[in-house]
Amino acid sequence: MKKLFIATLLVVAMGSSAFALDVNKISYKAKNNFEAQFSGAENVTWTLRETYAKASFTIEEQKVDAFFSTEGDLIAFSRKIDLKKLPLSALQKIKKDYSTFTVAESIEFDENGEKSYYVSLEDGAKKQILQVSLYGSVSIYKGQKK
Repeated sequence: MKKLFIATLLVVAMGSSAFALDVNKISYKAKNNFEAQFSGAENVTWTLRETYAKASFTIEEQKVDAFFSTEGDLIAFSRKIDLKKLPLSALQKIKKDYSTFTVAESIEFDENGEKSYYVSLEDGAKKQILQVSLYGSVSIYKGQKK
């Protein structure tokens, strides 16, 4: 169940759209936790989904998405990163195994201090999402296998 929830968050973080509910119903606790965790955030926009709330904002000149449970607790946050910031072994594997693909987006996903990276690749109509560990291992996260 947790993996399904994280998968949903990841898809949303990668730019997928979902049905938004009334933003005025975002919990007071979520807003307070947001202010405490991301002091100095600018251009904040909230989106409410059935199972979580998402705050999209800019902080330290970076675009960030933070995800909160329906109870208002911080679940995870993500930000776009430069592909070159991935571990070298991961970069080499991606270059070798996915040479025909172009990188659409790479994000850092932080869930309770545990970081992982996701790289969205495209080759024509073919799309692939790779999960990269902090130590450089690469695995297929979602999409058709190569």
